[in-house]
Amino acid sequence: MRWHRCALGASALAWLVLAACDLTGAPPLPNPSEISLQPGDLPADFQRCPASGDVGRYLQFLQRTSTAARDEMASGWREVQLNGASGGAVTVLAQQQAACGARLGTGAGPSVTTVVVRFRDEGAAVAAYERGMWGFATPSADADVAGMARGATTGIGRNAWVLERSVNGRSLLVSLWQRHLIAVLLVAVDSDPLHTKQAIATVDKRIP
Repeated sequence: MRWHRCALGASALAWLVLAACDLTGAPPLPNPSEISLQPGDLPADFQRCPASGDVGRYLQFLQRTSTAARDEMASGWREVQLNGASGGAVTVLAQQQAACGARLGTGAGPSVTTVVVRFRDEGAAVAAYERGMWGFATPSADADVAGMARGATTGIGRNAWVLERSVNGRSLLVSLWQRHLIAVLLVAVDSDPLHTKQAIATVDKRIP
């Protein structure tokens, strides 16, 4: 009888140890703020906008600076939340402070913005990439889009595209890609394409 009680106790202890291992061994969820653009990803004349970080914080900043920019960002954020987003961060590196509160793809002077979204699972992240985010849609596989590189040619994975074009006399580089639980939208205005693509590769390497 004593042996039976000891065996039960040992079994319970072993189960608790295994459960603890499972809990501590689970990888932490990726932090969108840590993945997004960081100071040093671009030349030193690009400064990080102070409101950069969690989407909620950035929306509070836009509420004080630009209703149009806030409405655009809030609409896109609601859409990805409805489709499985569990966290997000917006980071802007700009040469002029005025660009910090501008709508995506606008603002004075050169700037680069990342919107990094973490999803509940990889399927939701893939679906977000296929739909597009914040009005930047992923074209169908058979669509011929001038100035666009896709998939492996981008260097950032199969689910990826990079588009370069001139709009109203300004150079625009947009990239959308998905890896694991993360989808990233990057929008660069009047930024050197070489530096921007280097920043894209650096951001991608931070995705766990």
